[in-house]
Amino acid sequence: MPLPIKHSAATLLYVLPSIGLALGAIAIFGADPKLAALGGLIACLLGAEAHAAISRSIERKQVRRELQELTSLAAGLSRDLDEAADKIVEMEERFERETAERMERIFSEIRVIESLVKRLAETRAASAAAPAIEASAPAPRAPDSDVPPPEPTRGIAQMDDGELLDTIRRSLETNRVDLYLQPVVSLPQRKVLYYEGLSRIRTDRGELIMPRDYMRVAEPAGMMPAVDNILLFRCIQVVRKLAQRNSKAGVFCNISAFSLLDSDFFPQFIEYMQHNKDLAQQLIFEFSQMTVNGAGPVEEASLEALAALGFRFSMDQVTSLKLDPKELHDRNFRFIKVSAQTLLDGRQMAAGDIDAGDLKELLRRNGIQLIVDKVESEREVVDILDLNVAFGQGYLFGEPRPVRESVLREEPAAMSIAAD
Repeated sequence: MPLPIKHSAATLLYVLPSIGLALGAIAIFGADPKLAALGGLIACLLGAEAHAAISRSIERKQVRRELQELTSLAAGLSRDLDEAADKIVEMEERFERETAERMERIFSEIRVIESLVKRLAETRAASAAAPAIEASAPAPRAPDSDVPPPEPTRGIAQMDDGELLDTIRRSLETNRVDLYLQPVVSLPQRKVLYYEGLSRIRTDRGELIMPRDYMRVAEPAGMMPAVDNILLFRCIQVVRKLAQRNSKAGVFCNISAFSLLDSDFFPQFIEYMQHNKDLAQQLIFEFSQMTVNGAGPVEEASLEALAALGFRFSMDQVTSLKLDPKELHDRNFRFIKVSAQTLLDGRQMAAGDIDAGDLKELLRRNGIQLIVDKVESEREVVDILDLNVAFGQGYLFGEPRPVRESVLREEPAAMSIAAD
């Protein structure tokens, strides 16, 4: 109800009784009209004063209530402002911290790359200082013709070790090292749970140099740390992209024994991984059985340094089932890859080998997962399922496919790894 109407109704409540009082005094008691009118007026004034007192009390309560609401609102605004200020400070600190971590990661990466460039320069200088091998016979003289003879083209298979080494070095210097991903699937569902990162080196003509070809000459020349490092950088990019897509798939990254032994490369490698240890649950370092079994004090110290950062290991290229699962677990190995042929041949085990039927359960009791790789036929799948194997890898489930450079630069929502 509007305020004027409220006041009019309240006025009637004490004016009308005052008039009634004056008229009653005249009619009943025969009072003097003037005295009766004066009495009614006094009664009216008393009613007006009472009404005013009640109104003031109501207004005071309303004002007090509004003041309390304003005080509460002001306190809430103050808390909101304090929280906003705290959030701004927290965001500034986090931005500074993330920027510092990012810059430190970049600087550590630059130091590793500088070491690799220096290593490549040293190997180039060493090969240039070596005496040239003279041809055993003079080159045949070209017949007289206006058309020059075609340039000879030599494929990977026709190259000798020196030519192959020069080709590999040029490919490393020009960053022609590609990352391929091959899926590791669950069995029997065949759901992709992991990827294995594989490196392929391209010549200037686009011909692929496979690991079995380049490792033979790159390892003695001390160039494997360069290959491993490039592979590592690409694997880290893939893992971060997978994380941005909320994928929990891990990536196996191969490391050679020569990288573990390299006194210049490995300390910088460890420093770099310290700035990426948040990837420890998704990045798994893989070593051959020969590397693991032949590890000396230097290699063991390198493995311990990686394990101290929380990284897990996988052993592949297993040719013998003479394994000590407890010892491997103590060294932070959590995966073992055995080829389908080796595992199935293990059913007719050699002396000292673990029986193929017991291998999966024995590894599981020691916290190690068995992955059967190089699976190429459905017949092999049936046989390995009979051995209760839960993970498989091989051309049957997906061949290695390249990850394009453009993919690694795409936004997470637009990313589509070629190996998916």
